[in-house]
Amino acid sequence: MLYDTHYRHNEALSPEALGTLPAALHALNAGVDDCRRAGKPIDLDASILLLIRNLASVAERSAPSTNELRLRCAEDRGTVITRSALLDIAGNSVAGDAMAKRTFHRQARLALVSLAETIGLEAHDVRIDTDMGGIADDGTTELRHADLSIRVRPHSFLPDSEITFNRCRRGEHAGPVQRAPIAELLDAATFQRRLTAKVGDVGSPRLAAAA
Repeated sequence: MLYDTHYRHNEALSPEALGTLPAALHALNAGVDDCRRAGKPIDLDASILLLIRNLASVAERSAPSTNELRLRCAEDRGTVITRSALLDIAGNSVAGDAMAKRTFHRQARLALVSLAETIGLEAHDVRIDTDMGGIADDGTTELRHADLSIRVRPHSFLPDSEITFNRCRRGEHAGPVQRAPIAELLDAATFQRRLTAKVGDVGSPRLAAAA
């Protein structure tokens, strides 16, 4: 159902109360919703364009120089890149949050690649896949080797058990399932010690010999 109101027009024509960034941004977002309900193109609506200009003007008044902002943005980006979100997401179900699910499993794959290198698994002998599951599922990322399987999920009903792993024989699960906390996925040396204690010495040749 399409219907129009004059909310966005009132805000655009009288922006005196929109002098702070939160107020200007809220008015723009609400105006966009108003415009969509009316079925009108946002990029051609005069009130939306005025609200955008007001937001830009407010931001310009309160912000440092563009160069300083770019430096701060680059620093923030670097911090995000170096800090894994796995620990922040772990322990929570991501079934209803597509962005959190994609982020978790993308970073889980990267962490498993690094782990495989650390414990001596040859890249061509390792397969890392993600099953994202349905909208009601957290999904699973798995490293599969002929002699080892490591599975990672963001949430487990048991505490400190987001990782499960076990020995395989010729690619099929063979040994009992072991559990580990997600933090060890980012601490390869600690996880390698756990692997050694639970399934034997690790590394492609040694795993095959011990299987």
